[in-house]
Amino acid sequence: MNHPGPSDELLKLLENLPPDEPRPKLEPFPAIVLRCCRQGRSYRRIQEILREQCQIEVAYQSLRKFVQRRQRPRITEPEPVPAAATAPINTAAKPTWNFDTDGPRATSSATTEKKWARQWFVHEVRQ
Repeated sequence: MNHPGPSDELLKLLENLPPDEPRPKLEPFPAIVLRCCRQGRSYRRIQEILREQCQIEVAYQSLRKFVQRRQRPRITEPEPVPAAATAPINTAAKPTWNFDTDGPRATSSATTEKKWARQWFVHEVRQ
């Protein structure tokens, strides 16, 4: 089936249409909106600022989505995996421990005193 192309009238009509305005109302003001967010202002307060200073009425959810889309980090490429992370683990190089002969480590008197002081402090605070 052959479809006829657009008529000359339709092409002229399309050429004479005015250009579309930016779709989001906030598109001309991203710097203002994002700066207000970085300063800790709430979305409601940003709505008031836009209404008073820029004469723009914008819905709460529209403002929220606008900010979140622009603050979200963009991932351009996946990060390369380091070669060390993909290398197999060498289990032969692990040290062997003999707990019968090594025995427990001796603790210094300073370590023992710190443990006792910590226990005493916790006991006193709870009472």
